[in-house]
Amino acid sequence: MERISEFGWITIVLLAIGAVIASILTSKRLKGSSLFNRLFIVVAVASGFFSAISSALGFSLITSQESDDLFRNALLPPAFGVFVFFLAVAIWVGGAELVRHRDWFRGMGNGFLGDLMFFFERALKLFVVIPVLAVILFFVSTWTTVVGIGGADAVRHTYQFEVERLQAECAGLTAYRQRDYLFLEDLRLSISGVARVADNERQGGAQTGSAGPGAVTDYFNGIADWLRDLETSVAAIIEGDDPSGVAPYAPEICATKIDNLQQLLSRNAFNNYDLWAREFETAYNDFASVLNRWRHDRRVEKLLEQQLASFARANPKPVNSLLTRAQSEAIDNYSEEVEKALSSLIKKQKRTKPPVPQKSAAELSPARGLGILVEFFETPTETVEVEKPPSRRQSVVDAEFAPGLSTITPRDAVLKHANIFSDIWALAISWDYAAYLLMFAYLFFPSAERAAGFKDEE
Repeated sequence: MERISEFGWITIVLLAIGAVIASILTSKRLKGSSLFNRLFIVVAVASGFFSAISSALGFSLITSQESDDLFRNALLPPAFGVFVFFLAVAIWVGGAELVRHRDWFRGMGNGFLGDLMFFFERALKLFVVIPVLAVILFFVSTWTTVVGIGGADAVRHTYQFEVERLQAECAGLTAYRQRDYLFLEDLRLSISGVARVADNERQGGAQTGSAGPGAVTDYFNGIADWLRDLETSVAAIIEGDDPSGVAPYAPEICATKIDNLQQLLSRNAFNNYDLWAREFETAYNDFASVLNRWRHDRRVEKLLEQQLASFARANPKPVNSLLTRAQSEAIDNYSEEVEKALSSLIKKQKRTKPPVPQKSAAELSPARGLGILVEFFETPTETVEVEKPPSRRQSVVDAEFAPGLSTITPRDAVLKHANIFSDIWALAISWDYAAYLLMFAYLFFPSAERAAGFKDEE
């Protein structure tokens, strides 16, 4: 039904255009007018018609609201389109009438001097009066036409860059969080090593020279049990529910989230632009917040620091008075080794830093509104590249956050990306000002508006 409805509207529009063209070409009011003059009016009316439609779209993107508002959302855009249509027709069709006829030198006749002064009058109208009116038309029609045709796509262009930035952020952070699995594997290897040392002590007395069960073997088993508890705690952090609500270890998490954003971005923005923009911005910033929580999640690292700090209290060392010298040395040496191993794991965790957040579109080019025009004419300053330090301190990492969505409006987007959407600008300017170029025929060929047989009439 929707396609039939669209086809019906297209048919109505084409029939209306055909009827207007037929009425212009056969109008009795244009008796004596040349085909050029009649087609000039067709061009001017057609350009006004298309400008009216696209300007209404642009006006709706600029002024409409997400909430139901009869005047702002339903009445003002089409009313503005009607206004643009009659303004364009008044400037071009009425302007052509103004250029064609004498106003100042009607009493001078058709001599050389009269024709010269008429040429001067036409030139003044064509190069001064009409351009002033055209400037008004530019701000009223051409500008909103560009916004209507390319505004939503220009916003999508900016947001597509932001989606790709978020995708890169997600890929970097998920790779960074894989270090948790590496640490868990190191911890399991350490537990296996402790268990192996205990077996060697029990079977051959590798540490003390005295095989069989004893204080040293019990100590090594106690250390292994303590490390197993630590492993269980780390595994619970990794495999449990993430505080952000989304685990960074899921294999397809980035692809799934980015695909959801792409679907939101590809929806029709013209049905309700504010709703479309808000839903995308909300989903984007929600996921950016999740990424920042992944970035600053140091639960495993803090757990290690706490366990290392409490190792002396948790260390199951037997009383020295009950140990031989060899047993005491073996226990002390291994206690130091375990403490060094934990310290080494913590340092390894701290040395691994999350990737530096990428700059958003707003950070790369913050200008908005008239600032965009100022930015176009600014002379770029030479930037001196400063070498980044090889590593970042933790305080710097703690202050790093991936920025949220760089929001932009359709009117700013078409200015910001004018070089990319130059074809839209060229299209809007061409159909708004084609009539002006045709109007030059009235300057150099004063009889161009009259048909054959009427050339010599005033």
